[in-house]
Amino acid sequence: MRATALILCGGRATRMGGVDKPLQPFQGRALVSHVIDRVAPQTGGRILISANRHLDDYRRLGHPVLPDPLPDFPGPLAGILAGLTALSDAGSAGGAMRAGAPEAAPPSPGERSDGFGADWLLVVGGDSPWLPIDLLDRLAAGLAPEHSAAMALGREAPGEPLRPQPLASLIHVRHRAGLATALRAGERRVEGWLRTLPLARVAFDRPTDDLAFANINDRSELERLERLDHR
Repeated sequence: MRATALILCGGRATRMGGVDKPLQPFQGRALVSHVIDRVAPQTGGRILISANRHLDDYRRLGHPVLPDPLPDFPGPLAGILAGLTALSDAGSAGGAMRAGAPEAAPPSPGERSDGFGADWLLVVGGDSPWLPIDLLDRLAAGLAPEHSAAMALGREAPGEPLRPQPLASLIHVRHRAGLATALRAGERRVEGWLRTLPLARVAFDRPTDDLAFANINDRSELERLERLDHR
């Protein structure tokens, strides 16, 4: 499956004092750099970053940066809308966009592309440094013919029950218009919107998944996870 990753970095991080959380240092590098390392091999380097602050810092990571299309920090759904719009625009232009350039020619059959010529958006958070290295493959494997979206069910710590992980999801570009309508109607919850789609729920319950969806909400959590050695 060809997909483009969207890394959501546009939140306010109020529980961390308003710092730009994905740019905080974690084991020697910014949190978001670990996320990029995890998802880039899965999407052939096709990555978009949703951000609303410190845009130049995010651009230095080497991938296109998309500010929210709506004002006043409406939440991650606005970032997802920006990502789906970028995919839709690239598809309607008949070619793939390359990082650092406005357009590139579409690939020949069987040729790998570094652009965004994909119909699926792999949505991940910018504060989850240990995402599964096979997240895309496993979400895609959970899709039945009637599905046009998939969401991971995973643990945020060892021993916890599986919970919905809406910021580890796979969404078809056809849902762009529907998401725009939902946002105009006041929807702000990613999981709430995903539940309105033909949605596959995919369990990530292997022992190696125990920390895969650990996300960092405050500084004590950041310091605790930074001491762990998780490969």
